[in-house]
Parts: sequence; structure tokens; C-alpha cells
Amino acid sequence: ALEEPVSVAATAPAFVTAGTPFPLSVEVKAEPGALDIAAQPLRLRVRFAPECGGSFAGTEGPTAIDRLLPAPQPGSAYDAKVAVRARIGTLGPEIACAFLEDSQERQFATDTEEEFTVVSAACAAAKRKVARLRHRMRKASERRRHHLRKRLRKARRRARIACGGGARASAAASASPEANLPPGVPQIKHLFVIVLENENAETTFGPNPPAPYLGTTLRKIGAYIPNYYGIGHESLDNYVAMVSGQPPNPQTQADCQLFTEFLPGTVREDGVALGQGCVYPRSVRTIANQLENSGQSWRGYMQDMGNSVAAGEPATCRHPAIGAVDPTQRARTSDQYAARHNPFVYFHSIIDYPTCQENDVDLSRLPQDLASEGTTPAYSFVTPDLCSDGHDENCVNPALPGGFAGIEAFLREWVPQIQGSAAYQDQGAILVTFDESASGAQSCCNEPSGPNTPNNGGPEPGNGGGRVGAVMLSPCIRPGTVTQEPYNHYSFLRWSEDDFGLSHLAYAGTEGLKPFGSEVFTKPSCDPQLRRDEERANARVRLRVRPRRVVAGTKWTYRFRVVSNVPACRRNVKIAFAGGSTRTNARGRAHMRLRISRPGRRFAYARPKECPRTKAGVRILKK
Repeated sequence: ALEEPVSVAATAPAFVTAGTPFPLSVEVKAEPGALDIAAQPLRLRVRFAPECGGSFAGTEGPTAIDRLLPAPQPGSAYDAKVAVRARIGTLGPEIACAFLEDSQERQFATDTEEEFTVVSAACAAAKRKVARLRHRMRKASERRRHHLRKRLRKARRRARIACGGGARASAAASASPEANLPPGVPQIKHLFVIVLENENAETTFGPNPPAPYLGTTLRKIGAYIPNYYGIGHESLDNYVAMVSGQPPNPQTQADCQLFTEFLPGTVREDGVALGQGCVYPRSVRTIANQLENSGQSWRGYMQDMGNSVAAGEPATCRHPAIGAVDPTQRARTSDQYAARHNPFVYFHSIIDYPTCQENDVDLSRLPQDLASEGTTPAYSFVTPDLCSDGHDENCVNPALPGGFAGIEAFLREWVPQIQGSAAYQDQGAILVTFDESASGAQSCCNEPSGPNTPNNGGPEPGNGGGRVGAVMLSPCIRPGTVTQEPYNHYSFLRWSEDDFGLSHLAYAGTEGLKPFGSEVFTKPSCDPQLRRDEERANARVRLRVRPRRVVAGTKWTYRFRVVSNVPACRRNVKIAFAGGSTRTNARGRAHMRLRISRPGRRFAYARPKECPRTKAGVRILKK
């Protein structure tokens, strides 16, 4: 008998290569009569997702199987199998989520236990080489085995590097998933996003930048990304895309003057919600939800959010009531907060839960959180007010600067505070960019059109939000880095999710979309794990032994020395010689006192951990 009246079980290889077809099979079984109540036809669907919800619609990731099954015979047992060759392009751990439903979308069985890992082509090739060498060793002679062992050790080291260099989880969030980054790209442990308003890249980063701290100073000490684009017009659709991957619709393109529900809210298989409106249903998730579900922290810091407490409005998670007019569309003298620049309050998956009050807070909270690495969120989204983000050329409060002067003052105040924090200095990063351009609706990166709007550019004819440019600051970037690669807000979200070990939301999962890589993060040595792997892979190790010649039957003290350009490769190294063993001290030295009776040539072997192995010979002479 089955453990459940109806069961569905998916089977996939433990490791698959990204972008390469692999076998996936699903078997459906039911006890006699268990499916008699099902409305026909039966439907079997499988989706790949790091975590699976209670229904097919609540999961993320690409669909591998969507197939109608033969109808069961009344009162009979049921057994059906489906086998396909599936393909998945994202690296990292995945789960095959299988669902058996009837025509009324009632679920009769689910399976979320088939876990596998998607690796790069280089990683898969390295693993295959290791497997081939192991197979050859089993059939090789003893003399040949010694040579193959050396090749196997080298192949294992290369496989570790090709497959990501081991665990890179943040020390501040040791329980977090492993990053899905290509080899050689360091993981950012704490990300800060600062979003400014409505400027063209040619103006911001031109020969005489109107905000020289951004256009000259920060550009020189970080990575300048001139070909960074918005995804639509006007503001809100860009903010929504940065945290959820959802495309524009006419209401978000109009900055949601009314705080309406997003309807009908049907979610396509690629994660894109269909409809129009402002507040997305609970099934639509953001990177904030993903981080929480994976045990990582996030926070949105909104300047001036707490300025209206005296008027009876909340100091955190501030947004209009559903269906009400948004009162923050125009700045007030003492309050320049704009809800449309706070993307998190446009999702029921956030505002319906206490996490919104806890994590969507006023900017004044940031210095307190920066006090230690442990209190700094993994992901911080910073929104200046309408004066400081450059939106209002003339600030409603005449005592404060607006336009580029407001941008200059804000960045000079807050960027040094973030850079001075322990979280930033330990593999942190700051992205400074704009939501949309002042003019033009150029796009990049094969940005999809629609489906919820006839024109992504809204009032501007075009498929995007124009070229805005960006600057990325990080200890993992060499000063003066410039990359001509094109990126947009979907690219940024995709990289953010890869960095924190998350799956791709909506258009962040667009096939072929390029995230930030080694062309931006040009100093991978900031990651201690990558640096150690690279050093040990390129280490030179040599073993010296004295004396080199001895007479058989005589007791001698053999002195060993391990020499290496990497200190870790000479400390605590196991030395095996003539049936005995010892370990080196911190200086790479060791000794053994032995009597060897039989003449001939004996070898001492040095076996450093994760470093190349080496040997040295001693000749035993006849008496």
C-alpha cells in the first residue's frame, strides 16, 4: 500500500549542467478508487524552485513539465510515468516541485523532495575529469597509480575552484544559502542601494558633472557603469522592478495616484503578474520576502517617513489606505516623503505582515544599524526624500537644496557613513543609480515588452526607461573600474538574487539576462575564500630532506623542510617516510629518527591540505 492514497515522485540527477538538457522523470501512483472524485482530465506539472509553496502558482522558477495524463478507470489503481529532458540556466541548489491536479485545479499530490544542484559547464567538466581519473586508478598498476594520484589531486583542486571555491556564506548570516555566483566573482555580504531621481547619464556623468561628488569622486573610487538603464517611465514602475522583477502597467507608470489593488493578479509561469493596479497580491513576492524565507535580513530606509507622526500617520511602513488618494504625491515643507519611491509598500506580501513595520523604516534608523556588522542588514534599500533625490529642482523647504545640489549634499552625508561601517568594509557594496532618465526611453538587455502596458516607456515612446548610468562602490572593486556592459534594473535584481543565493523573480529570470560579474567586481581577492583557493591552486611546494644518503642499518635523524610561497602550505604538513609520519611546525620543519635496514631508494612524501603534494628521495646504501 502507498503511504498516501495518491503520490507523485520526481527523479533527477544529483548534479546537472546549466543550460544543458538532463533527464527528468515523474511517476504518479494511486490506490484503487483514490482518483474517482477527480474532475477530468488530470494534469501533471513540475517547476524548478529553491523553495516550493503549497500550490503550483505559489512557486517560482521555470516549468519543466505541464502535461495532461490519461483518465483513471473508476475503482482501479493508477500508475503513470512521464519522462522528459529538461533544461535550467541558473546555478545553485534547486528542487523539482511536482503537482498533480484535476481540471478544477484541486491538488491530489505534491512532491518537493527531489533536490539537485545546477553547476556551470566548467564545474561539470572538472567533476567529470575527477570521475575519469578515479576510474582509471581502480584499473591501474601500482606504479601507474602513483602518477595518477598526482593528477587526481590537481584535478580536485581545479574542480573546487571551478565549482565556486567552497562555501562563501556570510559570517554575519552563516545560515544563509550559498551564493550562485560564477567562479572568481566575490560574494557581497552587505548590499546598500541608493536610488536617485530622473536624470540622464550624459548630464550626471558628463565633463562638468553638476554633482561632482557622484560624477567625479565616487566614479573614480568605484566602478562606473555608463550603460545602466531604467526599465520604464515614470518612477514607480522602476522601483517595483528593482525589488520584484515585475514589469510596468499603466497605473505604476502614472505613479499610482490612487492606491488601488492590482487586478486580476493572475501569475504566469514565469512569475509575471497579469493585470493593472498598484498593490500586488500576496502571491507576488519581492527580494525582501526571499531574504526572509532564507533566514537573511533586509531593511528599507526612507528619508522623512517618520516626519508625519504628529499628523497621526505611522512612522514605519507608511502608505495610503487601499483605494485612497496618495497624499505624498506632493511634498510638504516638513515632509518630503514619497510613497511611490518606497517599493515595498506596494506588495501585500509585505504590508499585510509585521515585517513591514519592523523593516520599512525612517532613514534616521540607519546609523544605529551601522554600529556593528551584526546589526546591519544583508540588503538595505535607501531612498532619499524629494529634495535629496534630485526630484524637486526647487525644494519646498527653502532652507534645503534640491536638484543636483540636493543629491550632492545627501551623498556627501550618507556614503561616508556607510563606507566607514564594519559591514561595508567586510565585502560590502553600495550601488548609486537613478530610477529613470529625464528624457528618452531607450532600453537594453533584450528587455521584454509588456505584457501589462502597450509601451514600457509610458509617455515616452520606447521600450525602456532611458540611460541613467550607475556607480558601484566596494572593497571588491579596483578604483577607476569602467565597464561598457549594458545593465538595467532587472539585471541588478538578478545579480542581487545570485549574490544572496536566491531564485530569480519574474523578469529577473529572463533567459540570457546578464548580471553584474567580474567586469564590475574586479578585485576578487577581497573574498578570503577565493583568495585562499587561488593562492593554494597556484602554490609552489617543495620538500627537502637531510641527509640524502645513509648507510643501511644505521639509525639517523632525518630532518625535513617544506618550502612554499604560501605560508598555509608549509604549516602542519603531514610527512610520511619509511612507514612513519610526523607533522611540520609553523616554519615548515619536522624531524624523525629511524633505522632503515634494507638498501635502496626511499621517498618522503609531504601532504599539505588543499595544496600540491611533493616528495623527496633518500638513498640507502649497502654496508
